[in-house]
Amino acid sequence: MKMKKFINYYLFAMIIAVTAVSFASCSDDDDDNSSEERDLLLGEIISQYVNNTVYVTYENLADASIKLEEACIALQNDPTNLQKATKATEVWKDARLYWELSEAFLFGPASKKGIDPHIDTWPLDQANLDKLLNSPSIMEDFDADYATNNLQGGSLGFHAIEYVLFKDSKPRTDASENELKYAVGVAGDLKLQCLILEAAWKGMDNITDEKKEYLEEAEAEQDDEWGENLMNAGLPGSTYKTKVSALHEIISGDKGCFGIANEVGNTKIADPVASNNVLDVESWFSWNSKQDFQDNIRGIYNSCMGGVDGKRNENKSIYSYVKSFNPDLAEKLKDAMIETIGSDNKTGIGTIIQPFRNNLEKSKNQVAMDTCNDLCDVLREVADAISNQ
Repeated sequence: MKMKKFINYYLFAMIIAVTAVSFASCSDDDDDNSSEERDLLLGEIISQYVNNTVYVTYENLADASIKLEEACIALQNDPTNLQKATKATEVWKDARLYWELSEAFLFGPASKKGIDPHIDTWPLDQANLDKLLNSPSIMEDFDADYATNNLQGGSLGFHAIEYVLFKDSKPRTDASENELKYAVGVAGDLKLQCLILEAAWKGMDNITDEKKEYLEEAEAEQDDEWGENLMNAGLPGSTYKTKVSALHEIISGDKGCFGIANEVGNTKIADPVASNNVLDVESWFSWNSKQDFQDNIRGIYNSCMGGVDGKRNENKSIYSYVKSFNPDLAEKLKDAMIETIGSDNKTGIGTIIQPFRNNLEKSKNQVAMDTCNDLCDVLREVADAISNQ
């Protein structure tokens, strides 16, 4: 009896052990399959983001920068022509829109190549600009090449051109010969930087022949393919060890969605409110500040919702992925972005009174600052939730 009982117990124990090993093996297989499926899904989301948010935005920016240089040249040739002056301001606003959208993804070439501070430093260095404009030796041969190789951010980019084209939001028809020559040169440099951005993300072989030829002539060929680097996250050769780390860069990085939401609320709005100094206001010559801020958050919306208008696929978006495991958080993210943009003029940045430069009181801007900070909190929450999946 005792021997039989021992044998039965032994057999039972062996069965349990084998079953446990088999179950563990199945669990590991399930985990592996689940991980592979997740990586496949995240890969589709990242590819959709790169192709239909980043690439499209930078292509549009590059195209608009070409048109901006052309418009500045046209105005230089006919400086008192209101129609040409108006056209130049409109094209400036077009280029500005795409740049502001792109600030939701300043990681990569925009930061690593120093393009962001090169073309979008504010406030404008008025003292240096006046010195340049009043220097016969500099202005005699001033062009895009001089601007690229000799000037720094505070005298370049969008805001230097804005200074020449706008006065109190209206087109200027009284700009001096030197001012218009300066705008043309700076616009040429701006075009070069925007073409570099597009090529550095897409690769030289994936831009138009015209753009490629221009970069080659400027000896500014790009050997980067930052989009491929991001889409290859988790694979050998990519700077991103995992696809989750790539999503973190997009969502919660200092140069991603979180970074620009934080900058809008705590620098672009908060700094001039604190100083009550119009010189601290971004885009104050054109009165485009509120539009800038809203477009920054629209860039976040495009990044999280699966692409720009007309190219969006919500099924391959950060929002959709979060919705698959936490619907409440997904809706919280979507609502926070919409509220912060404030297209209804009753919420978020929409509550800013135009022109921002003339309405810097804290009480008038508190709602806008608060919603930007709330959005920052939600973006961090989303990044953490993805990490914990």
